[in-house]
Amino acid sequence: MPQVQIFVASHKPTQHVKSDIFMPIQVGAALSEHKISGFLKDDTGDHISEKNARYCELTAQYWTWKNYAIDANYVGFFHYRRYLAFHNKNNLREDVWGNIQYPAIDSNFIEVFGLQDDNIEQYINGVDIILPRSKNIRHMPGMGKTNREQYSSSGYLRQKDLDILMNVIDEKYPDFTVFAKKYFASHRSYFNNMFIMRRDIFDKYAKWLFDILEECDKRIDYSGYSVEAMRTIGHLAERLLNIYILYLRDKHQYIIKELPTVYIHETRPRQMPIRQAFKEKNIAIVLSANNHYVPYLSTAIASIVQNSDRQNNYDILVFQTDISQDNQERIVQVFKKQQNIKIRFIDVSSFADAFDSLSTHGHFSIETWYRLVMPDILTEYKKVLYLDSDLVVEHDVSDLYNTDVSRYLVAATRDADTAGLYNGYDPDRKNYMDSILKIRKPYDYFQAGVVLFNLEYFRKKINTNELLSLAASYDWKLLDQDVLNNIAQEKVLFIDMSWNVLVDWRKIRAEEIINRAPRDLNNEYLSARQSPKIIHYAGDEKPWENLSMDFASCFWYYAKYSGYYEELLCRAANPKKQRWSDVIKREVKKMLPVGTRRGELVRRIIARRR
Repeated sequence: MPQVQIFVASHKPTQHVKSDIFMPIQVGAALSEHKISGFLKDDTGDHISEKNARYCELTAQYWTWKNYAIDANYVGFFHYRRYLAFHNKNNLREDVWGNIQYPAIDSNFIEVFGLQDDNIEQYINGVDIILPRSKNIRHMPGMGKTNREQYSSSGYLRQKDLDILMNVIDEKYPDFTVFAKKYFASHRSYFNNMFIMRRDIFDKYAKWLFDILEECDKRIDYSGYSVEAMRTIGHLAERLLNIYILYLRDKHQYIIKELPTVYIHETRPRQMPIRQAFKEKNIAIVLSANNHYVPYLSTAIASIVQNSDRQNNYDILVFQTDISQDNQERIVQVFKKQQNIKIRFIDVSSFADAFDSLSTHGHFSIETWYRLVMPDILTEYKKVLYLDSDLVVEHDVSDLYNTDVSRYLVAATRDADTAGLYNGYDPDRKNYMDSILKIRKPYDYFQAGVVLFNLEYFRKKINTNELLSLAASYDWKLLDQDVLNNIAQEKVLFIDMSWNVLVDWRKIRAEEIINRAPRDLNNEYLSARQSPKIIHYAGDEKPWENLSMDFASCFWYYAKYSGYYEELLCRAANPKKQRWSDVIKREVKKMLPVGTRRGELVRRIIARRR
């Protein structure tokens, strides 16, 4: 047994550090119909699991105190979203709340924050108590000047409950009254009920803590309390930990060490490896979309299905972060009769922080970047066909999927539109492609709306972190398309342009832009228009807004089979309506980043007014 056992409290399945020291425990297990596999439960033996709505993570502390027989000399408690960092590094910046932000418990997490078992035991050796680094509430937005003001300023906690706490301390443990007053008059605090203590110290603390909390719980009138206000006991416990530490420091010569707190953004368990949907003739297709784009996504899927071959199986994977469960189920229901079609929605939120650092502009959305993480997410796939969601298919895509790309990174069509821009339509494009994008053969620049990816080759050539770093290194004009062209040049298999026919955007693309491209590219484009296999509505002009645009009738034909035809008609009736709320959210996030003083202050003000 390790000399320390740290219990990581969670009410739902989450990622956690797997080691001998860390023990995940499900809190509120008595209230849940679903028991988390592999977690301890707080509802066995002598427990208060049913009180979790009021006691929060303290139900794990109570259960450990009463039931868990361990040989370890130390016992500790973390949250599934918060760990302590066992290192002496000072180069990791803390946010306004005093936390180090980290995206997820990934392969680097243990190394970066020193969470190896032997390192933790080395830190604990000779120490009595380890606490999260104390926070100065005066440096936090809207928190008041003292700990008493901070408690009252939350907007959901009641001053009367703090008075009840003080009365209980006076009655039961008068020796602690002076330390309670001292704490509430001060401006530094330990938060989150996190600590590691010698087992004998913890036993004494727990007996004191739960005796006080039980009496407070009896006296508090919870009538009309909100969900957060119902957690008052948990909030009072945070203050009691601080009072107890002040008492120990005054009465005993304990060695107490403080460590930084790490806040983890993405805590959902990693998905099991995504396997091919069909054992034979599996045609893997990836699209990406957000919730607003669902009707157009479903139209693209309808066109794939309408042109599919019953002899093949179509494994359709939708990369997304916010598509509602209702929309996911609705799309699956629309196409459920096709036995050779399988549609799955893949949540790529674990890469959210990386995506937030990437730029977008014009009609582009963040979802266009999602394809860059395919090699990491689809580890069981050797290749996939990526399709933009603003297109319709007019031919069986299995013919394209079965193209041999074993010696190439991608298969794609040359981009006649970019060639025309480079050849004089856009004077700045030539300098950009030559000097910044560094495309050695500019007329071999490919259009990325339809791309067959050799994922196996990608995993050997460049890892996803390097790819995302390149993506974040510049404000690329055509975003991920530029990035892919930069890394894949001279490793591209060029396919017939009929597989990605760009519409005649605003009736100038064909005559004014592509007409400037080299003759062979212009001729190939004109020929592809006569018998397109895929029609791509590239640009800011879309057939659901301009019903008379180039190839609009093809989109509306498949829209009838999308399951969203009525919604599409309603949107078409209001073509000027824009998604301003999403645009505003995106811009506000840039101006007021999470974790900054100004950002958190604005969010706090907004939350109070809701």
